Order: sequence, then structure tokens, then C-alpha cells
Amino acid sequence: MLVTTVGCMGGLAQLLYVIKGHKIPAEFNGLEGKRVAVVCISDASAYGPDTLTDTISKLVGMKLQNDVKGIKVVPAKTVENWADQNVWDETDFSAIGKGVKADVVVGIQIADYSIREGSTLYQGRCEVTATVFDIKNDGQVTYLIGPDQFQFPEQPRPAIQTNDRKFEAIFLAKLTEVISRRFYAYDRLDTVAEDARFMR
Repeated sequence: MLVTTVGCMGGLAQLLYVIKGHKIPAEFNGLEGKRVAVVCISDASAYGPDTLTDTISKLVGMKLQNDVKGIKVVPAKTVENWADQNVWDETDFSAIGKGVKADVVVGIQIADYSIREGSTLYQGRCEVTATVFDIKNDGQVTYLIGPDQFQFPEQPRPAIQTNDRKFEAIFLAKLTEVISRRFYAYDRLDTVAEDARFMR
């Protein structure tokens, strides 16, 4: 009888997993229902236009808009225009938040960015920090990620299998996914499937 009961419980657990999945809760849900500006800077930003930071800002903004309940992400173009038209100290995320009338700023800082391991292998790596600033509360920091060392994939890929443009697209997609999913619940199985897709 005990074996039968255990067997039934195991079957029930499997059924619930199929129905509900294995959700990982958001580490920080303070973006829900807020007007949010996503701003990315890198250690190369000070030397002129930086397509890397523009891409990361846009990709993270898209992920948050799609997956965070009730969020309103400030259009990337609005953030870019404000930064272009104002004298902005790139470390002052509160100023840009006030400028674009955001409730919250997700400030992302990228350092030591590279996508190659030697001349014949691809492996992306960077140092990433993400900070949430509550603009409605004098720019108070309410959540902090890092600084973390991010590397993908675990094993370098031979350069013969891809090229700079394709590999960088894969790397940035993974990097922005890792940053974004701190702010919403996700299914653990989805990350396994995504990794497999990225590495095709």
C-alpha cells in the first residue's frame, strides 16, 4: 500500500511539473507596474558612440517589456535623445531617469568586454553590474547585481564554425537574458532549451 501511495505521489508530482513547470521566482519584482528606463554604459562609452551599449539597452528593455507585469519601458530612442541633448555624467543614472520621467532606472555597466579567446576560438566574456535606482525616492539603490564575471559558452567555439557578427549576436542574447531574468519568474527548462538553441 505504501509503495502504491508513493507511486501515486510521484505521478502527481510529475503531472504538476508538466502543468506548472519549474518556475524560478523573480529575485527582484520592484519593476512591476513602473515606468522604467534601461541605460547601459561601458568602459568604451566615453570615447564616442557605442553600439554595444545601445544593443544591450534595447535587448534588456524588450525582455522586460515582454515579461514583467505592468511595466512600461521608456523607448530606447527617448533615452538616447535625452543623453545627446544634455550634458550627462554617465555615472549619474538618477539624472537621466529624471530627464525621461522614469520611476525606476536599470543601470547596466559593462567592462572588459571581448568575444574571442585567441585568434581561432570564440568565447564571450565581460564584467557586468546592474543597479536599480528608485528615481521617485531620490535615486536610492534598491537592487544590485554584481559586479559579476560573465562567460559564455563554457567551452570556446572554433572560429571556423561561425563569424564575429553571428557569435556576438548569440553572446549578447545570452548576456541580456541572464540580466533580464532577475526581474521576472521563468521556467528552468526554458534556460536549458535556450542554451541548446544558442549553441546550434
